[in-house]
Amino acid sequence: MITEEAVIPARGAMWGRARSLWTRLASLGQRAPRRLRVSETVPLGERRFVAIVEFEKARFLVGGTSSSLVLLASLGSADGPEAKREEATRVAGGQA
Repeated sequence: MITEEAVIPARGAMWGRARSLWTRLASLGQRAPRRLRVSETVPLGERRFVAIVEFEKARFLVGGTSSSLVLLASLGSADGPEAKREEATRVAGGQA
């Protein structure tokens, strides 16, 4: 015969396992922070574009067509003074 005293610890153990499983499942849905980001793109017509690409703290100007991608320039750090000035200009609507 199962007594009430034996059932309560079993419920606690089941609850602990269920909570642990839920925590693991919830963490599977969280992504690692993105390290690669396209911050701005300008189309140049007929499948051509230039874009600013950020990787970690570095920024690059790239140009592309339907069949190639070319590094045009390394723009430096994403949190340098030039980047902050460009971001402020962009937020202000292009007015310097």
